[in-house]
Amino acid sequence: MGKKVLLLVNSSSGQEKGKTMLYPIVEEFAKKNCETTVFPILPKSKKLNTAYLLHKYQEQFDLIVCVGGDGTLHYLVHSLMEEGLKIPIGYIPTGSTNDFANSLGIPKDLKENISGIVKGEPFYCDIGKLNHRYFNYIAAFGAFTKVSYGTNQELKNNLGHMAYILESIRTMPENLTKTYTLKIISGDSSCTGEYIFGAIFNSRSVGGFTGFPGNSIEERLSVDLQDGEFEVLLIRTPKNIADYGEILSSILGGSIPENNPLVQFFKTK
Repeated sequence: MGKKVLLLVNSSSGQEKGKTMLYPIVEEFAKKNCETTVFPILPKSKKLNTAYLLHKYQEQFDLIVCVGGDGTLHYLVHSLMEEGLKIPIGYIPTGSTNDFANSLGIPKDLKENISGIVKGEPFYCDIGKLNHRYFNYIAAFGAFTKVSYGTNQELKNNLGHMAYILESIRTMPENLTKTYTLKIISGDSSCTGEYIFGAIFNSRSVGGFTGFPGNSIEERLSVDLQDGEFEVLLIRTPKNIADYGEILSSILGGSIPENNPLVQFFKTK
C-alpha cells in the first residue's frame, strides 16, 4: 500500500458537506493507493475529538487530513503543535467561508485537492501563539469576533456564509459599544488607545473580506503565509457618526493611509 492516512471528518461544518463527500473522498484516496482510517470529529466527546485521536494514533500515519472548516483545521494545527509532531496535514475545506483554504489556494475540485495532498510538496506555514494556544489563521478580539462561533449551527447549515452576516447585524449594537484599552508594541513603535476591534492574522481574507490596503488586487492579496510576519488590523473606538463613516469607508475601500487615526493596518513579526 501507499501512504497511511488518518482522515478526521467534522460533518457539522458548513452545510454538512462532509457527510455527502465522505465516500468520494475515501474512494479518491483508495485510487491513490492510500490506506485510509476515518474518524468523525465530535468536539464534546472525550475520545472522538482531534486532540485525543492525534495523541493516540500519531505514530501510525503518514498523513493527517481534516474535512471541515477553518475552525476544524485550527484545532488540528493546535493539537499537532502541542504534540510536537511533523506529520504533513491535508485540508479538504467544507466550511461556510473557508478563508484560510482560499489563502492557501487549495483547489475546489476534490480530485485535484486530494492529488495534491498525496503527491504534492509540503508547504510550510507561519503559526501564531496566544495564551498557550496555537493558531494558523487568526486571533482577534472585539466587535463581531463572537460571530464566528456564536452563530447557530443549524442556521449556518441552512444559509452558509449569509448566517454570519445576519448574526453580525443582529449583534451590531452590542458589538459597537464595547471598548478595550490597549498598549500595542510592534518592533520599535508603540501606541496606546481605546479600540473596538483588533486582529492578528495570516490570511488573504478575514470573514470573506479581502479589501485590505493596496493599489491593486494583486498587491492586496500579496500576503505571504510563510514570511515570518502576520498582518494586523486595529480599529479605534469611534467618537461620533462621522468616525463610523470614516472607518467603514477605509475598510470597505481597502485604502488605509498611514497614520490613519481610526484604522491601522500593518505587518509585524
